[in-house]
Amino acid sequence: MQPFRFIQCGDLHLGAPFQYLSAISKTVDQVVSSATYRSFEAIIDLAVAERVQAFLITGDVYNSEDHNLEAQVRFVRGMERLYDARIPVYMVHGNHDPGESWRAQITMPSNVHIFSDAKVERFPLIVNGLEIGGLYGMSTSNENRDKNIANMYKALRTDDFSVALMHGTVGSTNDVYMPKQIVGPCNLSDLSEGAMNYWAIGHIHKAHIVSEDPYVVYAGNSQGLQKKERGPKGCYLVTVSSNGHCDLEFKETCPVRFEIGDINISSLKTEGHIMEMIRHKKDMVRNNLKKPVLLEVVLTGTGPLHRLCADESVRQLWLADSQDEDKGRANFVLPYRIVDKTRPAFDLGERRRLTDMVGDYLAAYDREIGDKETAKIRKILEGRPEFKRLGRYAHLLIDDMLLDAAKRAEIEGAMKLMGANDED
Repeated sequence: MQPFRFIQCGDLHLGAPFQYLSAISKTVDQVVSSATYRSFEAIIDLAVAERVQAFLITGDVYNSEDHNLEAQVRFVRGMERLYDARIPVYMVHGNHDPGESWRAQITMPSNVHIFSDAKVERFPLIVNGLEIGGLYGMSTSNENRDKNIANMYKALRTDDFSVALMHGTVGSTNDVYMPKQIVGPCNLSDLSEGAMNYWAIGHIHKAHIVSEDPYVVYAGNSQGLQKKERGPKGCYLVTVSSNGHCDLEFKETCPVRFEIGDINISSLKTEGHIMEMIRHKKDMVRNNLKKPVLLEVVLTGTGPLHRLCADESVRQLWLADSQDEDKGRANFVLPYRIVDKTRPAFDLGERRRLTDMVGDYLAAYDREIGDKETAKIRKILEGRPEFKRLGRYAHLLIDDMLLDAAKRAEIEGAMKLMGANDED
């Protein structure tokens, strides 16, 4: 078989806004607003430089069904660059930009092959003028997004190498990378029955290899857009050898990263020390990554500054001061959130053993909350009349918020009963 190389990317979400970030400065706004476009352009640059034989896009080129015109123009320009480099493009639609929303849009150059949303289609895989296999795919539509379409894929026996493109959810609902919106639900067994050599999957925003027999690969999104999408983002450069072995190399293309930084307050004595530690953490991140970073600062540990850290208004003051320091820097490290996970200086375990009002409170907390799963905490809340007032906004109470609220209730309740001076 002829060896060849291809790019796998997806979930570009061109033009999508960043979450958790309001207007801070002109410099920051410019970098953030162009981030998805610049990452996409970097992937095109890579494909042209590496002279790949195929460019695969696994859905969600756009962020919504009403594609904004700038995103459309930038995408077509990228396709035209690949056309000039004689690189064919194979793509499926995703749940954010289903097949119906692509009709009557800007015309694509002839190198772009878009799979139907009505059935699985096959395009020949051509390498050095020879057909060595096939590329199979079926786009997501509003009609099929909830269906298992993976079992409709069947590779031809005559293929030396077969590649499947799909936008979907592989695995159980307990998978660590599972998104809230399940699209094209399927299991590894469904994929194995298709007799494909390589499954290029989109939808989950974490780059990872699900399986190597067959290859089942998520490239993740090309640019992180929110706090859970931390770390490098980009695409896979895949080299297929003459025996069908695949060598996958992840290439970071994102111009901006989401990262997290912990600061332990145990040895800190004054409020000024916390600001110094935030500056130190920013400098470390800046020197290590050498690119703009949106940083979530997490305060941890036990110490006399716990009360300051637990105060939302104080944390907002620290956040504003820290942001002011980086507003004009092109290579900014910008805290967008400061989270308190500190604990008071008293021993909760010791307090639990005492037969006083604080001990009674903590015993009641353990009975009702304790180490219960978030689903159980949510069930407790759903029985309260206050919860019903949230109405359609109830889904905004994510698991992390529930756990944080439960932990605050444990600590702050105990501290209130102990009195302001008891902690000392």
